Amino acid sequence: MKNILLLIILLFTQFSFSQEKLIVFFSDKPSDKSQENMLFSPRSVERRQNKSIEIDAYDLPINETYLVELSKDGTIEKSSKWLNAVVYSTSLTKDELLVKHSFIERIVKIDLSQKKIVQKELSTKTEKSINYGLATQQVQQLNLDCLHDLGYTGTGVYLAVIDAGFNGMDTVSYFDSVYTNNRVIDTYDFVLNQTYVYANSQHGTMVSSCIVGEKNQGQDIYVGTAKDVDLALYRSENVYSETLIEEFDLVRALERCDSVGVDVANISLGYFDFDDSTTNHLYADLDGNTTVAAVGVNVAVSKGVAVVMSAGNSGPNYIATPCDADDGLCVGAIDEFGSYAFFSSVGPNADGQIKPDVVARGQDAFVVSPYDTVVQANGTSFSSPIMCGATACLIQANPTKTVAEIFNAIRMSANQNAFPDSLRGYGIPNFCLANTILNSGAGITENDLYSLLIYPNPAKNEVTVYGFEENIKVEYVVYNLLGGFEKIGKEIIKDGFFKLNVSTLSAGNYMLEIQSNGMVIAKESLIVID
Repeated sequence: MKNILLLIILLFTQFSFSQEKLIVFFSDKPSDKSQENMLFSPRSVERRQNKSIEIDAYDLPINETYLVELSKDGTIEKSSKWLNAVVYSTSLTKDELLVKHSFIERIVKIDLSQKKIVQKELSTKTEKSINYGLATQQVQQLNLDCLHDLGYTGTGVYLAVIDAGFNGMDTVSYFDSVYTNNRVIDTYDFVLNQTYVYANSQHGTMVSSCIVGEKNQGQDIYVGTAKDVDLALYRSENVYSETLIEEFDLVRALERCDSVGVDVANISLGYFDFDDSTTNHLYADLDGNTTVAAVGVNVAVSKGVAVVMSAGNSGPNYIATPCDADDGLCVGAIDEFGSYAFFSSVGPNADGQIKPDVVARGQDAFVVSPYDTVVQANGTSFSSPIMCGATACLIQANPTKTVAEIFNAIRMSANQNAFPDSLRGYGIPNFCLANTILNSGAGITENDLYSLLIYPNPAKNEVTVYGFEENIKVEYVVYNLLGGFEKIGKEIIKDGFFKLNVSTLSAGNYMLEIQSNGMVIAKESLIVID
């Protein structure tokens, strides 16, 4: 009887003091910007200045008073200023906390009882030795060698790989140049809150090789898409479980990207189903701005970080988050011939936005393994870094362009931009053309005075350009995407529109620039079809 009573007491004690793992979201932040904790590196400040990014509420710290109050009843394990939230362990229930603290907006409970090993986005094939031609197909498919020939190989661009771990990366010869030249600038494991990242998974190593892997001698010559970038290596994914904390840690990694001055980030991770099925995302959640991960991506882009993400390997099912994010670049997979890869997740997002945005090789892609060999592997995990490295080169060539301008140019340069679909989005980008678009001003839709409607667009014979005030005198120039003049004319606008004959133009992409009194008042893209 005494033993039974002791067991009952022990069970009762364990139950009474069991710890809940929660994500606690706060209702507000301090409004006084003098209180902000400006932990931005000089590189981050420079990036913000180049892109004219203002300080806003996302940059403000969490209210310190809230943290102090919560600490009285539990332990704050992690925090995110962008989400205005913390990961919190406590013996209090959700309801008790909501009653006790009026500053809490909502609480999400995390169930850590179910554990499983998850290896995302990875399927390797038989090891192969490759020659330079095979390695560079991934580059040439994007016409990225054009930028490389101009000297844009990522030098001076700061790129973060946010992944599940980088096992063996610091000992593999294909990364010798990165470590010899001290180009791994920052590392952090957001799962364990430590700086060591070379464990837990080989996934990040293989992903990184698509960007910076390089060997110029011997049989297995290999070159990534941005071999000269500086690197930050961040672990946010726990391969032994699947919970919302991983999305939270992903946002923390993006916050660090902003703080240390990262220019472009790759995320070859995706979330939809969790160990606790009650926290699973619905397709309706994937509207581009609802999930924790999507919110983090959108904020990161607003801070000038170009975020490139893998669509997922659930094809023909829908993409996972954060690839649904409004402002990020979602990348699907194709094979060496440009055909849709059967495993690549499809769009659109729940808000009807075209996803994936673009595609790169992810079927039988060439990657470097942690065993210092080159293998072929399947996954949008690899199409994303291939695209991310290319994006870094485009950023090097156009350092003052906004993320929106960079991404719009990539989409506009793609081979099916006039007719995007749910499998390949806008298609395969042409990075030489994207660079020309950025330099010519084509595709920029942020106008000084007018936001015009061109209808029909695409057009075959004639378009009507709407949106002017009456009796304004304008001059227009139609550029092809190599920068050449195709059509020049003058109009006096009546009734707010004018008509433009495009029947003499060849099928393709153009930019219509309109001036009045010697000043550019609008730039709009124009597509002509046969």
